Amino acid sequence: MMVIGIILLAAGIYGAWYFVEELILVVKGLIGLVIALVGLFLLIVGIFTAKD
Repeated sequence: MMVIGIILLAAGIYGAWYFVEELILVVKGLIGLVIALVGLFLLIVGIFTAKD
């Protein structure tokens, strides 16, 4: 099991290194998505606190 884990880890690192430009775009997209979700959450919390 450890050998398979090491092989998968090496394959993942190789894939990330080979597609580093696409990986950066994905990370930027995920950061934007997280920021949008946090903004939506704060908006919902603000609406509920304004009603009280």
